[in-house]
Amino acid sequence: MSSRTVHRSPRYAGTAAIFALIGAMFLAELATASLGNDSRLLRLGALPDSGGLHRQYWRLLTFGFLHSNPVHLLLNVVLLLVAGPPAERRSGPRRILLVFLSASVASGAGILLKHQLWPAAGVSVGASGGMFGLLAAALVLVLRDESPIRVRIVLLAALAAGLGYSILPGVSLVGHLVGLAVGAALAFAVPHRRGPGV
Repeated sequence: MSSRTVHRSPRYAGTAAIFALIGAMFLAELATASLGNDSRLLRLGALPDSGGLHRQYWRLLTFGFLHSNPVHLLLNVVLLLVAGPPAERRSGPRRILLVFLSASVASGAGILLKHQLWPAAGVSVGASGGMFGLLAAALVLVLRDESPIRVRIVLLAALAAGLGYSILPGVSLVGHLVGLAVGAALAFAVPHRRGPGV
């Protein structure tokens, strides 16, 4: 008699990986006293609002793992917990990591373009572009299957709240809208998979 071990990925491994990455970077910010300090955030990989990258293209990736303060981090974690599980349940951990990273980098490119046209002082940081990408992907995937109405309502409420927050001073509406567009576009490429529940 032989037994076979089945190896399964932990539930919501992609969501957990994103949480771990942004959490680790926040700890690095705390350890280097970088919160609210533009020059130290630049050393960690923030995106300069001057509009110049000086060939430091890696900043388009790293800026999305940094946060300006604990409230900024908390808002993005809440968005991750709302959008990550329903998107991951319907597309898998690899695809949501792809959506998050693609939306985050595209968001950074949108912010960079804006600041090339209208340079400003300071830096841009935050996972919001990637989180809005996950939110858009979750909405596309949930709206096309037979998900419970409560899941749709929660995601639509998060979208409404997120867009409302996006128009506040100091928040990057451009970054959020680009993230939404990229997340939605990538979700349409995911094969249809029914995912009732969350």
